[in-house]
Amino acid sequence: MQTFRVLSRIAVVLVVCAVVGGQASAQLPSVSLSLTGGLALPMGDFGSTENNIESGFASTGWNAGANVDISVIPMFTVVASFTYASNSVSEDIMGGAQYSGDLGSWTTMWPMVGLKYSLGVGPIATIYFTGQGGVALGNTPEVDITVNGTPIKAESISGSGFAFGLGAGVQLAGKFVVEVRLLSANPEYESNGQTMKQSTSIVQLNAGISL
Repeated sequence: MQTFRVLSRIAVVLVVCAVVGGQASAQLPSVSLSLTGGLALPMGDFGSTENNIESGFASTGWNAGANVDISVIPMFTVVASFTYASNSVSEDIMGGAQYSGDLGSWTTMWPMVGLKYSLGVGPIATIYFTGQGGVALGNTPEVDITVNGTPIKAESISGSGFAFGLGAGVQLAGKFVVEVRLLSANPEYESNGQTMKQSTSIVQLNAGISL
């Protein structure tokens, strides 16, 4: 509940800024949609293969997302984003042991809202920077493997936590987008009355199109 209260406060502040900015500019806000996808690179503990409880053993994965930009002030827009990312579990977690089956994947959803600052740098190019806050909704890997004839299974469990994101990108001809984004959170998972947190940070290398 605390996470959602924080997210609600962020949304309220941004809406107030949008309303004030819209009144100041005396213009109707413009709305645009962009779709992006690319690589999801695990960072820090999330991608670590060290043999400790903090390591996530996440491999390079993929992500896809959508962004809605609401422009009410010159050079500044309110941007709401939703990203889905999937990172498979590295075989390093088995420590060289032979196995068959599926180690599963970490999956995360990132509903975020924040501000974007844009600056034209040429006749067809615009660079932009974003800062966002939101929620990370994660799912642990669903494991179904066999080791030395012994089946090992683990169901996926869900968790959530406050998230933040920073990004930068280039838009070409008002249509094509290339960007890099950092998303980071520390979702809390609960199973059988016990809780655990998994530091989850990914760097997105994306390309996309504005509609």
